[in-house]
Amino acid sequence: MPGVLKRTDIRGDSEAVRIAVGEKSGAMADDGPRKRKAAEMLNGGAQLNGDSPATNGVYANGVVADPAMSPDRLATTVESIANQLPPEITHITEGYLPLSRLITRLTQDTFNGLTEVINEMAEMEPSQKNGVPQQNGAGSSQASQVNIQKKTRLWDFAHDQRAKFIKALVISQWSRQSEAVSKVIDLNSWIGTQKGLYKGAISWVGELKRMSVDMKVPSLDLTTALEALSTGKAAWLPDLGYLPPEPLSPKQLLKVLRTINTLLTIRLNLHEKIPPYFKNFSVSSGRVTFRVEEEFELDLSIADEDPSSQFFFIDFRFLFSPCMKGLPEGRVRDEIEGRTNDILMREGLGGCYDYLHDLVLTHKIQILTNQAEELARGRWSESLLIERVHRSVVVQYWLHRPGGKNWVEIGIKRGKPEKRLFPSATAKPRIALRWHRNGKEVLDHGIQVDLGDLSMEWILKEVITMHTNYIFRETKRRLRESPIYSKKLLSLKHRASTTEPTDCSLRVQVTGSTEVKIVQEPISGAFALVPPSHLHSRVERDLNNLRDPAVEASFRIANLRCASATEQAEERIRMVGWHSLRTYSPSQETVKKLFGAGVMRLSFFKHRCWNEDWILALTTSMSGDSWWVVETRNTAKASEPIDITRGPNQPFQRALEVPIAASDLLVVDPTYSVLTTLENTAAALIAQYADFQELNHLGLHRIQHKPTGRPDKLPIPDLFLYFNPEKVRQKEPLLPSILITPQHQRRLPWCHEMVKLSFRGLSRSLKSVITVVCGRLVTPIPNIDRLTANMDASLAFHPTSGAFSFRLDTPVGQSCVPDVLERFQRIERLVRFLEIIRRHDLQCETISLSDLTFTYATDPTSGALAATISFASNMPMGISFAQQNPHIRIQDFLTSLLNADRGFEYVTVVLQNTLPLLRAFVTLESTERKPGSEVQILPRSATWYRVRYENPALIYEVRLRQRNDQAFWYSISIASDSPSAKGKSTDTTARTWENICHDKGPGWQGMSDGIKAELEGVEELILRVDEALREISTENSGSAEQNNETQNSAKQRKDAEVVVLD
Repeated sequence: MPGVLKRTDIRGDSEAVRIAVGEKSGAMADDGPRKRKAAEMLNGGAQLNGDSPATNGVYANGVVADPAMSPDRLATTVESIANQLPPEITHITEGYLPLSRLITRLTQDTFNGLTEVINEMAEMEPSQKNGVPQQNGAGSSQASQVNIQKKTRLWDFAHDQRAKFIKALVISQWSRQSEAVSKVIDLNSWIGTQKGLYKGAISWVGELKRMSVDMKVPSLDLTTALEALSTGKAAWLPDLGYLPPEPLSPKQLLKVLRTINTLLTIRLNLHEKIPPYFKNFSVSSGRVTFRVEEEFELDLSIADEDPSSQFFFIDFRFLFSPCMKGLPEGRVRDEIEGRTNDILMREGLGGCYDYLHDLVLTHKIQILTNQAEELARGRWSESLLIERVHRSVVVQYWLHRPGGKNWVEIGIKRGKPEKRLFPSATAKPRIALRWHRNGKEVLDHGIQVDLGDLSMEWILKEVITMHTNYIFRETKRRLRESPIYSKKLLSLKHRASTTEPTDCSLRVQVTGSTEVKIVQEPISGAFALVPPSHLHSRVERDLNNLRDPAVEASFRIANLRCASATEQAEERIRMVGWHSLRTYSPSQETVKKLFGAGVMRLSFFKHRCWNEDWILALTTSMSGDSWWVVETRNTAKASEPIDITRGPNQPFQRALEVPIAASDLLVVDPTYSVLTTLENTAAALIAQYADFQELNHLGLHRIQHKPTGRPDKLPIPDLFLYFNPEKVRQKEPLLPSILITPQHQRRLPWCHEMVKLSFRGLSRSLKSVITVVCGRLVTPIPNIDRLTANMDASLAFHPTSGAFSFRLDTPVGQSCVPDVLERFQRIERLVRFLEIIRRHDLQCETISLSDLTFTYATDPTSGALAATISFASNMPMGISFAQQNPHIRIQDFLTSLLNADRGFEYVTVVLQNTLPLLRAFVTLESTERKPGSEVQILPRSATWYRVRYENPALIYEVRLRQRNDQAFWYSISIASDSPSAKGKSTDTTARTWENICHDKGPGWQGMSDGIKAELEGVEELILRVDEALREISTENSGSAEQNNETQNSAKQRKDAEVVVLD
């Protein structure tokens, strides 16, 4: 039974089956078509490929119902029969659509069509003339025509839609019987499948019979074989009676061959029109051999002396490798020989060459194709794509590289006719190569295919070598356009090859000590950088992702150079105390605004000893490496990336390029000495910028001059200043005044107005900038070098020219101008002090910018008398003396005078004028006196003194006066308010003072109301007055002792008269 059609109206139901088989067979109830079939058979229906009436209990398959059979055995038998039934017919469900979808789409289509028809009918209006409708005549005729068109259009639409709905009606009626039709479809499909299987079986049997023909071995003719082997002939074979030709002797054979050679030579030279490509031929051994280099050799001969007879094919040999030299016996040789002889008969030698030439070209293409396919299966696997297009082969290489495709096309090219000796000659077809690089054809590529030794691998290597050379050559050319490579600060070396791609390389010197070698793997086209490193790996990845390396690789290599230079600079700049800053991340717009265009890498560095407002920046580009000092804001947070484009709170204020004399060394070899020079130059540049700002604020004019022959070799120019004291005080009144006296407000009388500031790098501590300030005195001071020999080494004077210089150490980022102004004030004071000392013939002991010690007199007991003037920065001047110096008494008064106008000169005069007086005061204080007779000296000022005696009671004053430019001392007496200064002692003291006022002595003379003394005579006067007063004190002391004795005796007598009562 080939199949069973599924049925739903099988007689008998599951209940009948359960009744027939009992309770144990309940699991078989209505379990599918097979179970239903079993139930039907159980009811006695005969089944033979369908339903047919039969005797109850008799089965057509030979199963006889036994009335005595038990229900269990009957159920087992029925189940085994059901399992042997064939599988069900496949139910076809593909391509079925619901009827509702068809009706919905038909309705929607009808609605859309009706809408379109209504719109078209609305646009059909009768034509109007001059905008006025036509009422009669032609107008009404046109209107009737439009109505007819509208009706026709509507009728056509209704007719079409009616046809569609009729079809839908037919389909709907058919759908009512879809179940039966579906079964017919399933049955038809099954029948078609069975027919196909039958036809396939018949075809397979026929093919098997055809293939078995070659396998059939015919029966051996043993009878004929035995007769032939024993007698040498077979009796049944007929004898045709042919007479065999007599064999030629060697002499005859040689004669025949020579005759053929002569005929061939005459024919080829006189009668035959030989094609241009057959000009290379030779005649020997009765044949002519045509030789076409790198293609083939052809042997031809003749069979007739007639020059018009055809040539005949003798032999054919290939003249290239890899290929067999000759044609072996067989079908191929027979085919070529037959075709060649046919062409020789019809077309002659020209047609023969065209045929064999095309044959060779096609064979060469096939050989190259086979070689390419073998390469693709070998070590070039997954890197080549081979495609045959007609009589050419296309080989695509570097399949996995992005960008345009790269392929080589080798085929047969007809070409254009060339100018030849024979005008009738046509162009020779040849094997040509077309190369497409990155999707574009390369013209004039110069690749020559060796047609004598075919090798697809060598062709690919040559093409890939030229491609690699092109990439490296273009990359080198683009890199050479940059200044660092065009000036040959760094080297570029392109090693080229013509046949081996692995020999091609590009060596790029990225820093003075680092060189990278770029190579390209020929099979995959991947780039590699040697030696490997973390920077090189990133560049490799970028190069291998480029769509056009010849154009874009130079930019990646430039990035590598800048990154390598930055990395090397970061490593070496740590040696001079810098550390890298990673928190700053300015935008491209900011970088372009601060550092200019073309910057590819930017790094920031900070020095631990420098001001936080200044950092160092390194910019690397293909124009060179540049260092910058960048001014920042302290308010910027260093813990987060900052962008200057945020607005007024931008962290970068300005950037100044650091000029370096050996700027090329920064690219080639940034050694420790070069970086040290860079550090010093950067510090000097920051200092100079701070000085510019301060000078602009003070309104002082400046000029710059590039120094020459300076030992430090810093490229920072010297700064020349023109001081204007009036503007300085107006701009900054808190600065120390450079001038002292009013008559010196317009110019500096003690030195020239131009002052030079020269920057000499950093100090040993690296925290401050060394600045040397140079000036020149208007009037040189003689022996100033001797006077300043013991002074601080930071200040130096020239003895004859009046030039002077001093050194300043200013913290990096701060201006030295305030220190220069303050130092000039101190130098001015020092110069003026030295001038006064020289004018007054004083002897200078020690000198510095903060104090001055000089000797103004010589004392017989104390020796040399010296004074020390201190004039520290931003502090009042002070004067100090030794403990034994007489002037220590008026030190405070002298300090006040020193800070007044023209103070030092006045103090020197006061020191000389008051020395005799103060020396006398020292003598008074050192004289031994009795108790109660002390002397008090009270200085009221440096030129006014009051002397007070206790016994006798007297007070007199000594003042320095001047008359007719002559200084003198004048002393007067002042009445004493002491209680002891009464009575007889007062009168005695008054008489004594009066006597002195009318007396005179060496250097002094009494006046009516006082005493006048010269500067040197005041000491004699003071001692004369003291002597007179001491005599009075002695007399007063004797009278006092006598009075004390009298009082003591009287007291004793009084005590004796007293009676003590018990």
